[in-house]
Amino acid sequence: MDILGLEVKAVPYYEAALELGLPEEDAKGAYLGLGSTYRTIGEYEKSRRTLESGLAKFPGDKALLVFRAMAFYNLGQHDLAMESLLKIIAETSRDQEIQSYAKAIKFYSDKLDKVFT
Repeated sequence: MDILGLEVKAVPYYEAALELGLPEEDAKGAYLGLGSTYRTIGEYEKSRRTLESGLAKFPGDKALLVFRAMAFYNLGQHDLAMESLLKIIAETSRDQEIQSYAKAIKFYSDKLDKVFT
């Protein structure tokens, strides 16, 4: 429903599906779908909590991490959003130039406001 522009109507279906229990892959998609839907309707804190619940069950899932970064952004937590996205880029990019700096990207990901003098 959320892909049809009916985000608000999709929420109770996602919530019910997660409450009833789903096979692993379906549950992962439902956490992502519900978290994303909450974000698109302005429920940013619910989005973050839902995506973090998904990450508790599926630690390290990159898609959940990216969508959580978007929720961080909407919550004004730009530092956490950038840190998360930079780490994902360093870990998953196949680009040779990115990979040659992956260690530095990860190191600086949580130090963007730090001035080294």
